[in-house]
Amino acid sequence: MRSIAAASMVLVLASACSIGGGADGPDASQQAFDRTCALVRSGVAAFNENDYAETVERFEAALEPARDLAEVSDDERADDLLEAVEYYAALPAEDYREAFESSPNFKRHQATTLGQCGDAQPEDSPGQESEA
Repeated sequence: MRSIAAASMVLVLASACSIGGGADGPDASQQAFDRTCALVRSGVAAFNENDYAETVERFEAALEPARDLAEVSDDERADDLLEAVEYYAALPAEDYREAFESSPNFKRHQATTLGQCGDAQPEDSPGQESEA
């Protein structure tokens, strides 16, 4: 079952893109995007390790930069990413497995997070060393 989860996460990675521009300039937008996606990727890594409590923590940490991104970016994908981060941060850890297996909202937000953040490097996640 774990390999199915990992495989489905990997399949969406090919559609990665970034969000740039905005009222505060591309630098502020790109910094918020990079920070959000680093935390999203860490959350995905924790999910793939079946550490759902850590998954929730990583998405909770991604809330602030995702909100910053939505504020400074004119791109509607920033709002979509914020909505996805909010969904995963609010999902109770004990509900992650069932939601992954059956929730259309989980799948929709999975496509958003992996589609936008698929090429970002994860922030230190369980079992990984920082590349910084």
